Amino acid sequence: MRNIVIKAFATICAFGLSACASDNQGYPALLGTDSQENIYANSSNVVNGSYTGTFVGQRVAAFRQELKQLSQAQKSNQKELDKISSNISHNANLYQKTISSVQNKLQAGTTPGNPNMYAMLQQAQGNVQNMFANANALENLSTKTAATLTSINYLENSISAAFGISGAVDEDHKQLRELQSETMALAQKASALNENVSSAANFQQQNAVQSSQEINALHDSVKTGGNSASFSRPISRRNIKSKPFVANGGFAPRATPAMRATGMPLFSVRFNNPNIDYKEGLQSAVSAALSRKPNAIFDVVAVSSSANQDRAQSYASKIMSEVVTLGANANNVNLNARVSDKTPFSEVLLFVR
Repeated sequence: MRNIVIKAFATICAFGLSACASDNQGYPALLGTDSQENIYANSSNVVNGSYTGTFVGQRVAAFRQELKQLSQAQKSNQKELDKISSNISHNANLYQKTISSVQNKLQAGTTPGNPNMYAMLQQAQGNVQNMFANANALENLSTKTAATLTSINYLENSISAAFGISGAVDEDHKQLRELQSETMALAQKASALNENVSSAANFQQQNAVQSSQEINALHDSVKTGGNSASFSRPISRRNIKSKPFVANGGFAPRATPAMRATGMPLFSVRFNNPNIDYKEGLQSAVSAALSRKPNAIFDVVAVSSSANQDRAQSYASKIMSEVVTLGANANNVNLNARVSDKTPFSEVLLFVR
C-alpha cells in the first residue's frame, strides 16, 4: 500500500512539473535571465530587429523608427537639390546662349541702341531673376538640411547613451550597434549634403549678382553700338580642350595629365582692357573652394586667339600665382591654354576639382 502511494505522488509531481514548464514557455523573465538571452539569440523573430521585451528594446524600436524617418528626410532633401540643380543648369545654358549672341553681335558691329539687342538683354535679365530665385530655393533647402543633420546627430548621441541603461540583453546591444553604424553613415551623408547646399547657395547668389553686373555693362555697349563692356564672372559653361604651356616671365609649370576642365568654371575674367579689377572676385571664389575642400586642385586656363597667346599666358601666369598666394597648394595648381581665333580678347578661366 505504501509503495502504491509513493508511486502515485511521484506521478503527480512529474505531471505538475511538466505542466508548469509548458505554461512558462511563453513568459520569460521581464528583465532577462541567461535563459532568456538564449531564447532571443536563437529566435528567428530577432533577425529583422524585433522587440526583445526589455526597456532598452523599447528604445531600440523607437530609435529604428526615428532613423527611418530621418533617412526619408535625407532622401527628400537630396531629391530637392537635384531638382534645383537641374533648374540652375537649364537656366545657365539659356543665359549663356543669349549673352554669347549679344557679345558676338557687338564684336561684329551693330547700330547704336539696337532694339533687338535690348530685347535679348531683357531676356537675359529674366534668367538672372531665375538665378536669384534658385539662390533663395537653395537657402531654404540649406535650412532643411541643417535641421536634418541636427536631428541625426541627436539620434546618434541618444543611441550611444542607451548602451549605459541597465537591464538590456545581448540582443539589445547588438541592435544598438547596428543602429549606431547606420546612423553614423547617415550623418556623414547629411553633413556632406548640407555643406554642398550651403556652398551652392553662396555661389548661385554671387553668380546672380555678377550676371546682373554683366548685363549692365553690355547694356552700355549696346547703347553705343560698340563692345566696351568689362567684367569678370564665374558663369560661363564650356567644354575646353587644353594643352599645357610654359608661361612668360620665367614660370615653368610642371607637366600635367589630361585636364578635366569641363562644365562651369569657378571663376572667369575677360581682359578686354588692361585695367580689369578681378582680384576681389578671385579671392572670393578661391576661398570658397578651399573652405569646402582644402586639397582642391585648380586648373587655370588661358583662352585667346593665336595673335594674343603671349598676353593671355601672362595673365594666366599672374592669376596662377595669386591662387597660390590665396592658400592653394602650389602642386595642386595647373596652368593650361586654349587657342581660338574666334576669341578677340584674352580670357582666363579657373576650374576646381
